[in-house]
Amino acid sequence: MIRSNSEVTEESASHADQVRQRILDGATRAFARSGMQGTSVPDIATECGISVGLLYRYFTSKAELYTAICTAQTMAEAEGLRLQLEEISDPDMWLDHAIDFYLGRLAADGGAGLLLGAMAEAGTNPMVRRSLQLRQQLIGDFIGSFLRSRVEAGGLPEGVAFEDYAKGISMLLDGAVAEWAVAGPDLDLGAVRRAIRQLVNALLQSVGAHGQTPAAASA
Repeated sequence: MIRSNSEVTEESASHADQVRQRILDGATRAFARSGMQGTSVPDIATECGISVGLLYRYFTSKAELYTAICTAQTMAEAEGLRLQLEEISDPDMWLDHAIDFYLGRLAADGGAGLLLGAMAEAGTNPMVRRSLQLRQQLIGDFIGSFLRSRVEAGGLPEGVAFEDYAKGISMLLDGAVAEWAVAGPDLDLGAVRRAIRQLVNALLQSVGAHGQTPAAASA
């Protein structure tokens, strides 16, 4: 049977997608194990079971590959979290779930290791920096949504500086990445979760009690 050009093209595209995903999966394992600086392109090719030449047909540099991994993970995690949070109406349960999701992603698939590597690379690599900026924006958007829901539920006063608080809470969450780097496999995720939850609760209770924005509080 003679196949049409469209069938051949679709098969080629499907094969290319499979190879690209194979590279992404193998590179994720390699980077999580040795970090970006400690992983060479030949290391990645070996992990993927392909040649270096084939790898370069899909990604022009190690930095491009690393950025693709970080961006893909960020987008997938954001969508997964969004779908889960849509089912939760209680703000406190929403916050607990979001924190658990964040910490779970750090513990899974070398997530914290990849993130630490990206942070170390961001100062000299614009592609990696843009990927981290996207991640930061998505986290800020989620936190902003949570704060708005607290205002609507009457738990926070009108006029809360969403962007300022979202940035602060985002920095608090990323402190867990530094804690992971120091503690390694001994990291107590339960203790980290409790610390984050207590600080966020204290912040929100203070804002709710005094009705102050950061600018007003520092004046």
